[in-house]
Amino acid sequence: MESIDAPALRALTPDDLPNLMTLVKEAGWNQTPRDWKMMLALGNGRGLADGTGRIVASALTLPHGTGLGWIGMVLVAGAWRKRGCATRLLEDCITELREAGRVAGLDATPAGQPVYERLGFAGSERITRWRRPARVPEGEVAAGINPAGRDDLARITALDTEIFGAPRPELIQDLCNRNVPMGWIADDDGFLLHRMGLNARQIGPLCATDMATAGRLLDTALAQFDEELVMDACDAQPGFDALLQARGFVVERPFIRMYLGTPTPTGDPGRLFAIAGPELG
Repeated sequence: MESIDAPALRALTPDDLPNLMTLVKEAGWNQTPRDWKMMLALGNGRGLADGTGRIVASALTLPHGTGLGWIGMVLVAGAWRKRGCATRLLEDCITELREAGRVAGLDATPAGQPVYERLGFAGSERITRWRRPARVPEGEVAAGINPAGRDDLARITALDTEIFGAPRPELIQDLCNRNVPMGWIADDDGFLLHRMGLNARQIGPLCATDMATAGRLLDTALAQFDEELVMDACDAQPGFDALLQARGFVVERPFIRMYLGTPTPTGDPGRLFAIAGPELG
């Protein structure tokens, strides 16, 4: 049986990876040990430990530039849900970001949205997770699209800063370091990155000047992969949902992008077609 004592709040470390991956698997999420290592290295993780020292709940903050802090990986083991664990961790995250002078942002699931609203978060930007089953790759590199290499990293990082709205160079570099090619880049200032997840390959961020470029970047990526794929696409891009459906993607679940206090649009959402992931922003 679980201890009835309140779990202890403490910082997360790489030694907690087995417990953290247990939380990910129980929730059916897609993060890998490498994702956790990156987030713990770039941000601040905190968890609640039961009487045996096992982490039964987690949350993490990622600093993006000097003004934004992203909250993610809010997970609670099944036996510890509805005991205030998520709220306790979120309050700790909020305190940290307020003291640092950062705006707190996050991508909420429908289940988590009421918790965040009670804490003062609000938002209206909608994001939908789409999934495509494994299939034989089709197509080829589209015109005007090239595999991204080390010489493109500075350009990709600069574009991400413009479009996301805050600098996160270490995060983008980590994503780029995982694959060869690291992604694809368009002649007219667009790019697409990808990473392997626990259950499916995550496609994103996907940034482009227009729908046609976004489609060419996506088609180039789809020509390379035969495994299951997921993409967190921005609902604000009219017609992109139809394009994803035509490529064999189906809707899995929605998210809403929220900020603490009055939502403040950042970056250039008109060029953002898919995010890096709800845990990364």
